[in-house]
Amino acid sequence: MKKHAPRLSEQSHDIQGMLKSGFGSLTTSRFRLLTIRNAKLARAWLAALLDTGLIVSAEQVGRPKQAKKEKEKKEKKHVDSVVAIGFTYSGLLELGCRETSEHPFPTPFRSGMGSELRAKLLRDEYRQWSWTDREGPGGGEVVHILLAEWRGRGVVSRLPPINSGAFSVIEAGEDSDFFDGDGKLSEPFGFRDGLAQPVIRGLRDQDGESLAQARADAAGFYDDRLVEPGEFILGYRNEYDELTFCPDVQGWAGASGRFTQNGSYLAVRQFEQDVAAFKAFEAAHSDFETANGVSAGEKLMGRRKNGLPLSWKGDTSVPVSDSAADAFRYRVEDADGFMCPKGAHVRRSNPRDSLGIDVQSSIKSSKLHRLLRRGRPYREASGRQGIFFIACNADLERQFEFIHQRWLQNRRFGTLESQDDPIVGSQPCPKAFTIPGQASGSEVSLQHFTQTLGGGYFFLPGIAALKFIAENRGSAKSGSTHLNIVAG
Repeated sequence: MKKHAPRLSEQSHDIQGMLKSGFGSLTTSRFRLLTIRNAKLARAWLAALLDTGLIVSAEQVGRPKQAKKEKEKKEKKHVDSVVAIGFTYSGLLELGCRETSEHPFPTPFRSGMGSELRAKLLRDEYRQWSWTDREGPGGGEVVHILLAEWRGRGVVSRLPPINSGAFSVIEAGEDSDFFDGDGKLSEPFGFRDGLAQPVIRGLRDQDGESLAQARADAAGFYDDRLVEPGEFILGYRNEYDELTFCPDVQGWAGASGRFTQNGSYLAVRQFEQDVAAFKAFEAAHSDFETANGVSAGEKLMGRRKNGLPLSWKGDTSVPVSDSAADAFRYRVEDADGFMCPKGAHVRRSNPRDSLGIDVQSSIKSSKLHRLLRRGRPYREASGRQGIFFIACNADLERQFEFIHQRWLQNRRFGTLESQDDPIVGSQPCPKAFTIPGQASGSEVSLQHFTQTLGGGYFFLPGIAALKFIAENRGSAKSGSTHLNIVAG
């Protein structure tokens, strides 16, 4: 008998708002990573955080749901400061959350991104990291909690006080420099960020007018982005029409089902970007831009810096909506990669319709490996800058790890030879990148434009599960008398 998924619309009060929105109107971001030294203090701090109301639900963001009567519509409060929080496997253990034998956590989450096995699978074993989710060959501080904060410009943080005697703090990204005057976000290399996001069926596509406009702008390509909720939120049907597996913990008796219902796994990596090297690369190939109308850097990325696809046929100086900028495919328009090279970063991370036997099977296959990105650019006082990458997914192996192994790090992706991703690939230098159609020579030499500073797997709980963690006294370990925070 086919099991039924819970109604997403009836569970939005329990889903952290980060799964519905990237909070693009909140232009200040900050990311912290916490290592627990005392479980009792950690739970008390988490309880204080919950009391602030900063952790909002999906129900609290966006437009109110359509009600039968106008007076029954729920008013949404103006959200000017939001926090999301996730936990590594070891962090859950520190806080007394023990998985049940019948419903354990999946192997990638239990072992951690920093473990020797995951490091080999992700080709991270030779990197030296400053932080990670468990001890491994990459080294680094072992962290337990991810705290992501978004605030409006000029809004003062309302987080519970951090005692300098109890915390060691390294922070990334509290500024608004990556937003332009129109509120558009760009990353340090100068490219529009946050584009090509999947749309969660039943969660992000509920707003009548905005949905109609998005469909019109996408001109028939909107459904290419529409993905079943079970690809990102545990306990719902995924693109296989199966209920995603929900691990459970001892002592949990929540009304929403198992402990992990309405949660998600986060794949987190902190990248430092060498902006000077990237600009020098573009300057060294300025003749290419003069001849082709796009820079060599745009060929590496696979998009124009204003966010338009390289195959855009209209006026590239006229701004378009995000839906219009994402309305394209590769198989018919650009099968050979003359516009967007086969090895470009955006083509590797989302091949769209280019890898299967036909258009529809390719799009269906791509939907099995989509990521919901919730990271932001950051800049530190030292001048170091980059991307604090956060990807929400329900299956770490089939989504994040598959993309990283089979597409980004695959040196034979799309019939290429000995080439990995030009932006985040880890292949030893000298690296190469093929640009089809050049008059003389099709390969350009590359260096590493990014460096991974840290990474880990986190679980993003539902609201009820967060309260359980804060109140849990089960088998939590005792430690020293403070929390140590390391932020990327």
